[in-house]
Amino acid sequence: MRMPRAAGKKLSPNDKNDQRKLVARLVKYELFSTFSYEEISLLLFCSERISFPGKEVIFREGDTGDNFFAILEGRVEIRRETSGKTLALLGPGEVFGEMAVLDNQPRSATALTVVPTELFAFDGHRLLDDFPHLSVKLLRYLARELSRRLREADMLIDRC
Repeated sequence: MRMPRAAGKKLSPNDKNDQRKLVARLVKYELFSTFSYEEISLLLFCSERISFPGKEVIFREGDTGDNFFAILEGRVEIRRETSGKTLALLGPGEVFGEMAVLDNQPRSATALTVVPTELFAFDGHRLLDDFPHLSVKLLRYLARELSRRLREADMLIDRC
């Protein structure tokens, strides 16, 4: 798995008990809520758990994107480098970086941590190509999330 340029510290569960606790925690997040224990374990197999200090770039606008991310703890700011505008401030359970994986285009914004942050970096192409049974659920979630964000953007445009 190719990690972001400024990858943080990689973390891994110590034993099966840690894995059970982690899955029990993750199932509370919308992304994981429709997956079984075994499916979440497989998703985690296709990911790396990473810890970043505050104020660190995860990826930059224009970078190639092979991974998408889910926040376990902390906060991530999504910002346009060209305008300096903050597009979103994301917290635990939220996903980002999926657009570049889905459309094979460069990253459309920069993602940076606001505070110390722990997240999962998912190898999007591996999930989509090698695990089709998980891909359907994952793509359904990502489509809903992108649709929600588009509706929010439409409302902001209407207000201007």
